[in-house]
Amino acid sequence: MVKLEKITEHVAIDIETQSTTRSCIIGGVSLGKYSVAIDSGGSLEVGTGLRHELEKYFKIPVRYLFLTHTHGDHRNGRDAFKDLSLVTCQKCIETMPKSVSFVKWKKDIFDTNFILKEDNLSLEFQHVGGHSYGFSIAYFPAEKVLFAGDLFLTNPINFGLPFMGFYQNKPKRTGNPEEYLAAFDRFMKMKIDVIIPGHGRAIWNPQEYLDEQIVFYNSLKSFFISAIEEGKKLDEIEMPRLELIEEAYKDVESRKKRSYALKFLENYLDWIKKSFYNYYSGKFDAAGEQ
Repeated sequence: MVKLEKITEHVAIDIETQSTTRSCIIGGVSLGKYSVAIDSGGSLEVGTGLRHELEKYFKIPVRYLFLTHTHGDHRNGRDAFKDLSLVTCQKCIETMPKSVSFVKWKKDIFDTNFILKEDNLSLEFQHVGGHSYGFSIAYFPAEKVLFAGDLFLTNPINFGLPFMGFYQNKPKRTGNPEEYLAAFDRFMKMKIDVIIPGHGRAIWNPQEYLDEQIVFYNSLKSFFISAIEEGKKLDEIEMPRLELIEEAYKDVESRKKRSYALKFLENYLDWIKKSFYNYYSGKFDAAGEQ
């Protein structure tokens, strides 16, 4: 099921499995003597396949599993790696569903940053939030690869628009646009040749793509701040037809099931609207109830 493709000398990912299973993009990074799995996919079968293929591809053992965040399509294959060490941030562990336990796992848990080093190679992990409370990214500076996870979705997944629905699952809270913007600012200062998103296709024009995302988020930020200052309620606000949103509507027209695609898109845009409105109206609270 899992089939890795080369991104760089030390990085390989599986893009196709996401189209046949409820999984994210999965992959790994070789640090010479061992490799690190990046997310585990949406099932034990996918996780098992990823571990097998990483060891076959790099011809070295997998020693760590890094989980970007708590959502099931990224963590449900975790038990294929339970004899290894888990790398994730403290906030991710804190917000795992009660049914998910890492009590018996070896763990390298970090608050904001963590680095794995082997010889002249390193893999950096950073908590950034945005998509979810405990969301983190992995950066491989030697080959300028950023594993950005669900901060980014590229076509054909969800029309390439951001998924800001569940910053927290219980209680449900929408995304944090300021954390997205802070993450983008951080990425612009990094040397990046390719971004691996959570779903979709790899991004080989990272600077252009980041510029586009920054314009999109800042435009929505200004729009919602103005609407809130005018005293508008959530249900009185219509999403502005920004370039990325216009492209999404054009995409709908090309779909075979247009009515279904339109309903999906409008529901998706509603989550984005709620995220921006809740945050800039002061109804967003990452630590407590919203």
